[in-house]
Amino acid sequence: MSEDDVRKRALDAALEELQQWGVDRFSIEAVAQRGRLDPGFMRQQWGTESQLIIDALSSYSQLMVSPPDTGSLYEDLCELALALADYLNAPVGRRIARMLVIDSKSQAADVRTRIAFYSMRREVIEVIFRRAAERGELRADVKPVVALQLLTAPLHTFALYRNDQVDPAYCRMVADLVARAITVA
Repeated sequence: MSEDDVRKRALDAALEELQQWGVDRFSIEAVAQRGRLDPGFMRQQWGTESQLIIDALSSYSQLMVSPPDTGSLYEDLCELALALADYLNAPVGRRIARMLVIDSKSQAADVRTRIAFYSMRREVIEVIFRRAAERGELRADVKPVVALQLLTAPLHTFALYRNDQVDPAYCRMVADLVARAITVA
């Protein structure tokens, strides 16, 4: 088995472990057992539970939500909101979203882990705003992190407090409101 295959197997096992037990009972040893991998190899590759959690969540998130490039800020925001809704509507995505905001006593789920995951994903998505600025669509006073929060917070809030699916029409409405607030008039 190639190193890439072993890595994928480990990340898949870590994601399964997170889905079943959350971060509170997450351990490298449990992931190794689930993936039929050597715990020593796992510790050598990731070092800490926190790093393995971040890599597993990032790997899954990158598959589900990547920055669109439609050539239009409004369309990019719509596509991003729809992709985030698909992610949050999936059982894995909803579980991850809820898991990352729940206060935990686990060392693996400390605030640094949550912040590192959020920062990594934010940096990937902020390219939307850089491209919009280059096209002259974005107001000069807009901070990309705030614009991203304006777009994603309503979708996450919906997913955190309801069991209903995030509706595409709702995504488009939120994207429209954000686009109106941040684009050049």
